Amino acid sequence: MTHRLRRAGFTLLELMGVVALISVVFFVALNFYVDLSRASTRASNHARDIRRATAILDRVARDIEGAFLIEKPPEVDPVAFPWLFYAETRLGGDASDRLKFISRNHDPTRTDSAETNLAVVALLAESAPDDSISLYRWSSPRLPERLDKSFPREDDEGSHLLAEGLYSFGMTFFGEDREPLRDWDSSTLLESSALPVAVEIALSMMPPRGEEERQPTVYRRKVLIPVRPLDLVALADPNNPLSGGEEDEAEEEEDGEDDGEDEAESGSGGREDDDRETAMTNRMCFPTSIPDSAPMFAKMCVGLANSAPDMPFTPQDYAALPADCQAIVNPQCR
Repeated sequence: MTHRLRRAGFTLLELMGVVALISVVFFVALNFYVDLSRASTRASNHARDIRRATAILDRVARDIEGAFLIEKPPEVDPVAFPWLFYAETRLGGDASDRLKFISRNHDPTRTDSAETNLAVVALLAESAPDDSISLYRWSSPRLPERLDKSFPREDDEGSHLLAEGLYSFGMTFFGEDREPLRDWDSSTLLESSALPVAVEIALSMMPPRGEEERQPTVYRRKVLIPVRPLDLVALADPNNPLSGGEEDEAEEEEDGEDDGEDEAESGSGGREDDDRETAMTNRMCFPTSIPDSAPMFAKMCVGLANSAPDMPFTPQDYAALPADCQAIVNPQCR
């Protein structure tokens, strides 16, 4: 009786089963890796968008926080009054995408020419060929001579690219009544010489390729404008309590009483010093005319001084003037 020798091995069915099991495990692992990679990419893109949005919002907020406006005197032609805070919508939507104003956050130490800390600033949102939005910032240290509500071009001198690849950008303004407004124009009769109390800046980033259906995250920043419009005419009025006229008179009376006692002790020297300090007036300390090429602040100070030529002018008044006005004051009054 013969016995057949059985050879050890795997059948074809067993091999196919092992291959199928390995394929399933590999497919599950591959899907897990792809999902993990996509989640990591989304998290990285989200973190990058947050950093970019924060940097853009910080830069725009710093400019808007420094918004500065002088109220238009009643007798001045609105067209001839250069101070403005003007916003408009060019790309559509429910918020302004362009803003032009005067900011006091300019750094004059960056150039060799004589400048103040005031500059005209414009923010412009422009459409890019790929349907995204590019944000430009333009600034000029020269204040305009007349009202100019036109916006510069993105390739003009003083303009640079602040951000690109934005999906949306807009600014909403809030007045004294806290109602949101899409546009703002300080040169109109309704909002004449007015600044908004706050500005809300909103922007979003263009979604990356392959995620166009995902709704972009909107980043917002609400900025308060601390400095209210300055009324130079009211401040120049000696009868206005805000100008300190009454307080100054009371202080002068008290100083006069004290000086009387000092004069009794020191003789006539104190009386001569008081006469020299109180004898200075706007007529003596400011020129009667100024060239047209002079800075706007200097022109306004000369106009206010000529409107009240007999008003006393003290070294304390000189210290409170802007740099452009200090440069034209008589050295004896400093």
